[in-house]
Amino acid sequence: MSNAFHLQIISPAATVFDEHVTMVEVPGAEGDFGALPQHAPFFSMLRPGPIKVHMPDGQRRRFFAAAGYADVSPSGTTLLSDHIQDLDDISIDDAVDALNAARGALGAAENEKERRSAQQLVATAEALVSAINSF
Repeated sequence: MSNAFHLQIISPAATVFDEHVTMVEVPGAEGDFGALPQHAPFFSMLRPGPIKVHMPDGQRRRFFAAAGYADVSPSGTTLLSDHIQDLDDISIDDAVDALNAARGALGAAENEKERRSAQQLVATAEALVSAINSF
């Protein structure tokens, strides 16, 4: 399997994905990046966005991470996120509902702390809607 590497996607509740892949595209905090077999090691924070997994058989899997970390090494990549879901399990209606709720929380924010938290929720929900609409 020299053209594949080990990818783990882990949340606090479970290991979401644990297989060999040919490539993974990740929404890094400093910009999107792709990891391939024998990739140079680095560590990155994740921003809200889609994770695109390229399987050895040509199939693709799609996940959404609200935030987290990526640890890339020549032998594999590990993605850690408090909130990660398979994009196939999220409907556009649910994503739009989440966006509307986040916007409502932003409008109801009574102080700067609540406003910052609500702004982060809005950004995450907007990224989720965009990720669903882009496929």
